[in-house]
Amino acid sequence: MEKGAVMSVTRGKSVGGLRQGGAVRGGAAKTNVAWLGLALVLAAGQNACSAVYPELSTPVRAAPAQAKLEPEPPEDVLYIYVAKAVIPDRTRDGRQWDSVGGDLPDPFAKVFVDDVELFRTPVESNTLRPTWPDAVRANYRIAPRTPVRFELWDDNALTHSPICMHPIDDIHQHASQGFVDIQCDSGASASLVVAPARAMFGLGLYYELRAQDVYVTRVLVESPAARAGLGQGIQIVSIQGESLHGKDPDTVRSLINANLRTGLNMQIQRPDGSTALIELKEGPIYPLSSEKIDLQ
Repeated sequence: MEKGAVMSVTRGKSVGGLRQGGAVRGGAAKTNVAWLGLALVLAAGQNACSAVYPELSTPVRAAPAQAKLEPEPPEDVLYIYVAKAVIPDRTRDGRQWDSVGGDLPDPFAKVFVDDVELFRTPVESNTLRPTWPDAVRANYRIAPRTPVRFELWDDNALTHSPICMHPIDDIHQHASQGFVDIQCDSGASASLVVAPARAMFGLGLYYELRAQDVYVTRVLVESPAARAGLGQGIQIVSIQGESLHGKDPDTVRSLINANLRTGLNMQIQRPDGSTALIELKEGPIYPLSSEKIDLQ
């Protein structure tokens, strides 16, 4: 952006049609005001403008069938979702569930970890047997022996109330069998899928082309990129011995995609100026729910 020239005004002298005492020539005054306004806009623009570089991602794919996972899923990360519930025909005091929009409840489920809500399902309307097919299925980091609580609710404007509240003492104990069966005092039941973290395959690397060079913007926490020591602000200097300086996005993407399964030989430069040669190869990623990677 070019610098705008700001017009100076000197008291007591005629500068660009301005005269001492503030008297002005009519046409010149309008011209000077217009130029001054433009100059201020340009100057403000200089301070407000900042370059925005689009973030690019490396490919992520489903884990191949029978693939050997190295490393194995982290012990404190579990794949969890609510598979289904069965609700009695009537409330525990014998009333019908709903008098508005149908006779059946509008159930949804919530899971809490240490009294903090971890996730909830959408509401599934007018059913005694919800399965929540649109619910998010994700990996969550839960420390062993942390108290977990399952809740089943009826989303009703008049009687918005829990159908079931059930503690799960150590959810990690259920990961080997793959589910938790929940029996509620109200007669309702539910099945919660609990398994070791689900894997995807890829590098887990995000980057941008900034001022002719390539910089890491972020990495997925449980990914090959993170395990290789990559992190935000690290410059990728070269791949397979080819400098990335001045390369366009398509060329950089092609270099990565062509070598990610056999191994990327990368020269990197850290923010402190130190450099290193690393090898980065596609492998298991265990995306956390906050990283918004679709596991379904």
